[in-house]
Amino acid sequence: MQPATTGIPGLDEVLRGGLLVGDNVVWVTEERDGAAAPTRAFLAAGDERRRRVRLVGDDRTTPRHADEEVVALPRAPADAAEVERTLLDHPDPVGARLVVDGLDALVARWGAPATVAFYRRVCPRLLDLGTIAYWTGSREMLSQATIDGITKIAQCVFDSRGDRLRIVKAEGRPAQVQGTLVELGRDRDGTIEVGREQVVGRLGEGLRRLRRERNLTQAQLAALAGVTPAAISQAETGRRGLSLDTLVPLTESLGIALDDLVGGGATVDHLLVRHDRARTLDEPAGGLVPLFGDPAEPLRSYLVTLGPEESGAPAFAHKGLEAILVADGLVLIDLGDQTPVMRAADALMVRRVPIRGWSNLGAEPARFFWVVSG
Repeated sequence: MQPATTGIPGLDEVLRGGLLVGDNVVWVTEERDGAAAPTRAFLAAGDERRRRVRLVGDDRTTPRHADEEVVALPRAPADAAEVERTLLDHPDPVGARLVVDGLDALVARWGAPATVAFYRRVCPRLLDLGTIAYWTGSREMLSQATIDGITKIAQCVFDSRGDRLRIVKAEGRPAQVQGTLVELGRDRDGTIEVGREQVVGRLGEGLRRLRRERNLTQAQLAALAGVTPAAISQAETGRRGLSLDTLVPLTESLGIALDDLVGGGATVDHLLVRHDRARTLDEPAGGLVPLFGDPAEPLRSYLVTLGPEESGAPAFAHKGLEAILVADGLVLIDLGDQTPVMRAADALMVRRVPIRGWSNLGAEPARFFWVVSG
C-alpha cells in the first residue's frame, strides 16, 4: 500500500513513509485551532479530492476558510444522522482527504460519551471508504478519558504540546513508531519542520508499557521510583525526563534492563498490517500473500462468519499467539484496551492479550479467519 504524504516531510519519515489509505488521524493540541498549520499542509499536499468540514453548535456561524463547509450540530446526539451523511455520503475517490474540525464542538454540544460514540460510528466507515481524515481537538475541551476513548479506535493519534509532537498511536507501522517524540519548528517561509527525536519520548512510552504489563498505577510506579506521581505523568507525556539516579534503581527493583525503557525496542500487544485490498483480493487462485511471515509454532485456523451487525466471541480461551485475517466485511476486534477495526485483506496479530470478542459493523455478512498457535 503506497503511503500518502502528510505535507510535512519530516513527519512522513517518522511515520515510515506517511499516511495509509483510510487513516483517521486525531490531532490533540493544547489550545483550540492548534492544528491549523498541519491541517493546511495536509490539504495542500493532496492531488485527490479535498474537503474541510467544521462542526459547530451555532447554525449562524460563518466559514473561516474558502473551502470550508460549516455543519451545525443538532441539540440531541440521536439526531446525528444528517451530520454522519455529510461526512460519509460523498463520491470521493479512495485516498481523498478530509479535515473534520469539530471534536471540541461535539463535546460542547453533546458531551464526552456521545462524542466518543459518534466517532466510533464514523471512523470505521471512513476507513472502509479509504478516506484519509484529520480530526482536530484540544485539551481545553477533551478530557483524558475522552481522548482515550477515541484513541481506542483511531488509526493514528498525535499529541502536540508547544514545540513537541508525540506519536501516541500509529497503526500499521513498526512498533518503534509509537511513542516517538520529536521537535516541531518553522523555517523562514513558515513551513513546518520536524526536528530530531527526543529520548524522553522513548522513556515515556517505556514507562507506559511497563505500567500496563505490571498493572501499576502512576502512583505505584512513582513510589517504586522515589518520585512524585506528577513526575511520572510528566515523563510519560514527554514533558520531562528522569535522572539516571532514579532510573537505575527503578529498573533494578523491577528486574529489567535500562534499555528496556529507553532503547526504542517498543513492544505492542497487537500488530495490525494494512494491505491493498484491490491487489490482495484479486490475487489469482493458489497465489500466496505474505501477511506476518511463517510462525514458529503449529497453527489452528477457523473460518468465522458473522451476520449483519452480529457479534460473537472465541469458542475457547487461548494463551498463545492469535491472528485475525479478514476476507469480507468490516470487523471490530475487542482486545479490552483497544478495539481495532479491520477491512477486507487486513491482518491482526495478538501476542499477550486474549481476543475477547468480535463484531460485524456492516450491513452485509462478514467473514474472517481466526488463527491460533500453540
